[in-house]
Amino acid sequence: MVPLEKMGLFLSFVCAVHCLSMPLLFFFAPYFMSSLAFSARMEWVLVVMSFGLAAFLLIQDFLKHRKPLPLYFLGFALLCKVLDIFISNQATEWIFGLLLGVFVAVAYWVNYQHKSACTCKISS
Repeated sequence: MVPLEKMGLFLSFVCAVHCLSMPLLFFFAPYFMSSLAFSARMEWVLVVMSFGLAAFLLIQDFLKHRKPLPLYFLGFALLCKVLDIFISNQATEWIFGLLLGVFVAVAYWVNYQHKSACTCKISS
């Protein structure tokens, strides 16, 4: 994987871990909820960075290899965030965030599998 793809995969995992930790921290540590790490602003920074980088990289690879499956997973990630915004229920918000991170990570993995199987020269 090229460095940008590694960073994108890392961001999607950070997003998933962030969303998984939210229910536990809601219960055990109310102080942390007001901190920067668990603010709405940080959530949007993670979502925009993760999704933006994934879209940039996956669209570039799609234009080169014409394999749409990673973009479908990226679309599912976007759908999760849109549903989260429309439902706007804090009790289920972590589920949508976790799914978003997982779908972005799967999109990277599927794209990596396509690139590994490709016989063309891939420039980094």
